Amino acid sequence: MDTVEELGGTYFYKGYGNLNNQQLFWLIWVDAFSQHAGLEFSAAAMILSGYPFIGTRGKPDPATKGTSIASVVSRKVLPNIRLPTGVVIPTLVGRSLKDLHVSYTNQVRTAVGRNIPWIGYAMAAYTVFAINRDVKETYNRIARPEHRIAWTYF
Repeated sequence: MDTVEELGGTYFYKGYGNLNNQQLFWLIWVDAFSQHAGLEFSAAAMILSGYPFIGTRGKPDPATKGTSIASVVSRKVLPNIRLPTGVVIPTLVGRSLKDLHVSYTNQVRTAVGRNIPWIGYAMAAYTVFAINRDVKETYNRIARPEHRIAWTYF
């Protein structure tokens, strides 16, 4: 038998036989997730590295308390490059959506440290999209017409 085929009204996929259409869908979903898991773990690491849980000596009252691993590492690794006077980079900062606000900086290393978690969120969103796209394409290629899923937004 091939890795994908239909047999006696049931499906066969990657060594698993006698699958109904729901089992086939979830098996394809697990397979697609496992193919994208490395990207998902990278995104989670970037998101967590941007959370400000490292204590600091002191900050003004409206500032976000603490600093993040991403901020500490970017300030140590990258050189202190400043943009010309009047040119600033907007960055999103805050511990939660409630206190999320835009903060401006003219230091490249500060902007990199503040934007690392947002890159992680973008990677996570792309991973969800890619998993759903792969599941839809694979499932609809294998399933009989009456079992196919018509997702118009993927």
